[in-house]
Amino acid sequence: MIISVERELFLQMLQTVSQVVPLKPIIASLAGVFLQADNNQVRLTSNNLELSISIVGEATVNEPGEVVIPAKILTEAVRRSPGDTVLIKQLPGRSAISFQSGSVQMEILTLPLEEFPELPQFALQHSYTLPQPLFKDMLRQVSFAISTEELRPVLTGALLAFTADDVRLTALDGFKLACRWSSYLQSAEQTQAVVPGRAIRDLLKLLGDDDQLQIDIGENYAAFEFSGARLVTRLLEGKFPDIQQFVPERYQTQIIVGTEELWQAMERAALVCKNGVAGSVKFTISEGKIAVSAQSIDLGRHYEAIPVQQAGDDLEIMYNIRSFIEVLRSAQAPEVAIDFHGTYGPCICRPLGQEDYFSLLMPVRLT
Repeated sequence: MIISVERELFLQMLQTVSQVVPLKPIIASLAGVFLQADNNQVRLTSNNLELSISIVGEATVNEPGEVVIPAKILTEAVRRSPGDTVLIKQLPGRSAISFQSGSVQMEILTLPLEEFPELPQFALQHSYTLPQPLFKDMLRQVSFAISTEELRPVLTGALLAFTADDVRLTALDGFKLACRWSSYLQSAEQTQAVVPGRAIRDLLKLLGDDDQLQIDIGENYAAFEFSGARLVTRLLEGKFPDIQQFVPERYQTQIIVGTEELWQAMERAALVCKNGVAGSVKFTISEGKIAVSAQSIDLGRHYEAIPVQQAGDDLEIMYNIRSFIEVLRSAQAPEVAIDFHGTYGPCICRPLGQEDYFSLLMPVRLT
């Protein structure tokens, strides 16, 4: 194999596929990137057995071939190279490549090609197309509610549902819930799939601000194709909860408040919490104000009151600071309407001006 490729393009490709390279691979070749060259194209692929990414770019291919190269070494070699192009030659009879760029010449040992797993093949059942920016916004508003606990594996992913009315993304972890939908796509081909949180987070990093995204769904796998890249992930098994059972119909207290104003007040309250943002903050809602207070024996006390538009009863309630900040951050709006359902019920946060999203958070018990 002999190929020449533009350095900046090659670096972007490597940074894309490196997202899924495992830090502690159970198979040596999983620490590498699978490079295939033919027909003046180079394809890079990484695979961690649950998730794979491949991307194709233009190259000058003098001799086709394929090889597995350690991802970290290759990426850093390209990043630190002074030249505008990278020349890679597979050394005959040896498990190594020659790497040249500008004045740099290196030899890099390769990994066993036969150990690199084949990409998952699955029978296509449904295919959909969405704008990348739309799906990226959906991911951004929902991803914070994905569970990181393995006790209920199905909750470590997000439910992606295509219906006759909309496309919908939902996540919950037992304390937080987020749901975003869009009527952009109304499909007669109705299906749903639970996409692992790891794939959700990688897509959030990789999706761009223009162009289209194609989503292919099979029985056990889903593929996301965008901007020359293809991410394939195994789907999670299990029944995802019906979120309607967690969403009360009528509030007891409602406020409309500036998102940044409340967010900053909670950041200040965290300064006197023994556990920082992992601690709890108390809200006291009355007379058109929300009082934000926190205290600890070791650090002191915090109190400030913010004017709000209030409807319904007065209320005292406590929340985890970090979780409530995540709720506010996900709103992505200057103002939010927050519905409270009593001292022990959830609050539901909706961005003003956005009718296709809400998040829910359970309180901390008052003591």
